[in-house]
Amino acid sequence: MKNLLHNIQILAMLALTIVGILSCSDELHDVGDVQVSFTATLPTDTRTRSFGKAEQVSTLVVGIFKKGVADVHTNSGGSWNYYEIDRQSFPINGTSADVQLTLAQEQTYSFVFWAYDGNQNIYNIKNLTAITMEMKTDEENNPLPVTFEQMESLDAFFATMEDITIAGNCSYPVELIRPLAQINVGTTGTQMLATFKAKAVPDTFYPFTNTVSGAADYTWNFNETTTERFSADGTEYNYLAMGYVFAPTTATNIAAKLTLTDGNNSKTVEFPQVEIEANQRSNIAGNFTPTE
Repeated sequence: MKNLLHNIQILAMLALTIVGILSCSDELHDVGDVQVSFTATLPTDTRTRSFGKAEQVSTLVVGIFKKGVADVHTNSGGSWNYYEIDRQSFPINGTSADVQLTLAQEQTYSFVFWAYDGNQNIYNIKNLTAITMEMKTDEENNPLPVTFEQMESLDAFFATMEDITIAGNCSYPVELIRPLAQINVGTTGTQMLATFKAKAVPDTFYPFTNTVSGAADYTWNFNETTTERFSADGTEYNYLAMGYVFAPTTATNIAAKLTLTDGNNSKTVEFPQVEIEANQRSNIAGNFTPTE
C-alpha cells in the first residue's frame, strides 16, 4: 500500500525494578502489623507528547494477593493461584503515587498496581489478575461516538511484585509501564471525521504474567477532529484517529479499517497488517485525505 507509512516507535520499555528489602504479611490483623510503603512512578517521558502524556491517569489501585492451591482458589497463576485479600486506591499526583499499607509480619504477599483514569469505566478491574477492556456501545451494539480526550483516557499502566515476605517497616520504588499499544492514524492532508476499527485485538490483560488473550473488534467512531499532530520519519501528520489496545510484549499483527467522511462523501482504507506491541506506538500514516 503505497501511501501507507506504518512505523512503530518504541516508547522505551521500562523494566519493573524492585529495589530494597520487602517485609509484609497474611490476613490483615492487628498483632504484629507493620507499615509498608511504595512509591509508584509513571514513565518520565509521558508528559512530552500530544497524546500519551498520561495526564488523565489519576488513580492507582493496589491489589494485595496471597497464593493458594488451585483447587481452593480459582484465579490465574499456574499451579499456584492468586487470590485477593485486600484492595486500596491512591491518588496520583503528577507522575507518582505514595502508597501506605498496613500488613502483618512474617507473611508473603504479591501485589498488582494498576494506574488509570478513575473517572472512566472502560476497564473492568473486578478481577485484577485478568483485566478486561470493554468499549461502550448503544442498545443496538453500535459503537458510541468518542472524542480524542475520551480515547486518551484509555491510557493505563501497571506493575507487579511477587512473593514478598514482610519482616518489618519498609519502602519500595515501583516503576509502572504501559501494557497497551498506542495506535495513531494520521494524514498529510486535511483533517476529516474518522472511524477506525481494530480487528481481533486482545481484550484481556494478565498482570502477573504480563500476557494478553482474546480477539475482540474495537471501533472508535470520532465525532470531532483535532489540531494535534504527530511526527513519523521526519514528516508531520494530522491526527485522524488514536487510541489504545492491549498488546503482547512481542510484536504481532492485527487488521484494521479506516473510514473517512466530510459529511457528503466517504472513503474506506483497509490495513491488512498493523503491527502492535505493548508499550510502543503504532503509527499508520499517509496521504489519506485531500490537501487544502
